[in-house]
Amino acid sequence: MTIDYDEIAGEYAQHRRAYPELVEHFASLVPQGGTVAEIGCGTANHLRGVAALVECTAVGLDPYEGMLEVAAAAEGGERVTFVRGTAEDLSVLGIPAGGADLIFSVDMVHYLDDPARYAAQAWERLRPGGWFCTATDSEWIIRNRLPMTAYFPGTIPLELGRHHAIEALEEAYRAAGFTDPATQVFGEEGTLADATRFRDKANSVMHLLPEDEWRAGLERLEADLAHGPVPSNNRTCLLTVRKPL
Repeated sequence: MTIDYDEIAGEYAQHRRAYPELVEHFASLVPQGGTVAEIGCGTANHLRGVAALVECTAVGLDPYEGMLEVAAAAEGGERVTFVRGTAEDLSVLGIPAGGADLIFSVDMVHYLDDPARYAAQAWERLRPGGWFCTATDSEWIIRNRLPMTAYFPGTIPLELGRHHAIEALEEAYRAAGFTDPATQVFGEEGTLADATRFRDKANSVMHLLPEDEWRAGLERLEADLAHGPVPSNNRTCLLTVRKPL
């Protein structure tokens, strides 16, 4: 099944939120007056957050016009230049070779068949000492995501099947010339009191789940929520590498 992100841009805007500590981390990598780009920015929650913290040139790239329209209309969207395109050709960013301080993506790299090609494109745009960051789901995060795995266990093999292993990404980035790989988990644990995000299929993998599995899981989740909140978490694994000075 192919997901039309133009159709679900509204649901993304309603349910997707930036990881606050991740936004702060990205902002710490961008000098005042620097240049940052988010690839596969969607509604650009993280990029708009960075642009609000640091005076910089911010460029968001996404292949879906609907996502970019929502991003531009959102708070802080006026601080960002939005460009339609894909990770396979970063020349459309309008950033000269060696002109970027930070290129990052959040929940995007699993859509790429060839992360090495993306890394090579980023290498070309980054200045020496620039940062290349990828926030994605590790196997541990996928297997321990709540309440997703408790009520929609069929999402586990779907997610494992479409996500690149962190080790494979690191290898691809090293091959492009990047050094100093490091990983860090961002996110939070808490409880969920409402099933709306699952009813609206705010997570893209929900659109890949067979309809009967989705309905059965949603019914069980709503039945349990009728008795009170259920455990919940929201995490991402950030892989950071650097272009040598």
